[in-house]
Amino acid sequence: MDKVEGFRLLAARLDRLMNLDIVCRGAIETLYEAAAKQQDGPMVWTAAKNLVQRVMPGDAVLIATGWVDQPLVDPGHGETDGPPGAVTLARALRMTCKARPIILTDACLVEATARLARAAGLQCVEPEHLQYSITMNKLLTVSILPFPEEWNEAQKEANRLFSELSPAACIAIERGGMNEQGIIHNMAGKDTSATQAKLDAIFRQAREAGVLSLGIGDGGNEIGMANIADCIRASIPFGEKCSCGCGGGIAPATPVDILMTATISNWGCYGLAAMLGAMTNMPEALPDPEREQRILKATISAGFHDAIYGEICGSVDGAAMPVQLAVAQLMEEAVLQYMKRNP
Repeated sequence: MDKVEGFRLLAARLDRLMNLDIVCRGAIETLYEAAAKQQDGPMVWTAAKNLVQRVMPGDAVLIATGWVDQPLVDPGHGETDGPPGAVTLARALRMTCKARPIILTDACLVEATARLARAAGLQCVEPEHLQYSITMNKLLTVSILPFPEEWNEAQKEANRLFSELSPAACIAIERGGMNEQGIIHNMAGKDTSATQAKLDAIFRQAREAGVLSLGIGDGGNEIGMANIADCIRASIPFGEKCSCGCGGGIAPATPVDILMTATISNWGCYGLAAMLGAMTNMPEALPDPEREQRILKATISAGFHDAIYGEICGSVDGAAMPVQLAVAQLMEEAVLQYMKRNP
């Protein structure tokens, strides 16, 4: 078995792990099947291969995440799915590709996300300081920046970031996507646009510039799910007709080059980090359960809540912390066993 075939088999195992419907939401099999049909091989293999090939040392990678899913009750905080995976993936990209990871989120989530980054072992610095830390190879760093809520300002900020940073890739993780009417919906089909940063602008800019774009989602309303919009309209509640009166469903309108589905979006980040670690022979980049526990515990002090339970308890989308750590451990073990058998 050659190396490429070995990686594809490993990626297939990671795909299965990250799309296993442990929380019984009942949608992920449909979304995964639709997304998988569009790709040549396992989705985590396609994503990792493209990142390794296209992100050179010192290149910027923009990572969009965070969701203020209770804007009326709790306008200053967000859900636990997305930011924990984002900091895990930022760390893996920094280590394996020597990238400059820059996380973009809502202004109210910047400091909370920074707490998670520090729990992941990353120091938060300004974008202009990222390159020096890579050159010195002494400190793992990340930048976390706010992004505008108003569409015209979002377009201007996207233009500025592309002009100043020249990103090699853009990745959306559990980030609400605008439908054809420009509305961002939650899974109940309700309009949550008013308080959301309009990060679709980044991915439309990437499309125009020919920059690699990835989307990771679990429900059908996230940036990148436009790739399988027909499936969402046909199979997901509120997919074709929402409950907000905008005249459209929750299916987003902003496509990406590569769509990854996962039962919980954080798991997609675990799988991608694991694949990057395997391909670059860097086990220290794998999703380590001890580190993931620190990150999930930090979500409690940072005020992130479980979007299903509605509780600040370190769980994600209805799956308790031990379940999250078990998934991370299974992915880590899959890669370590592969490395042992394929030195």
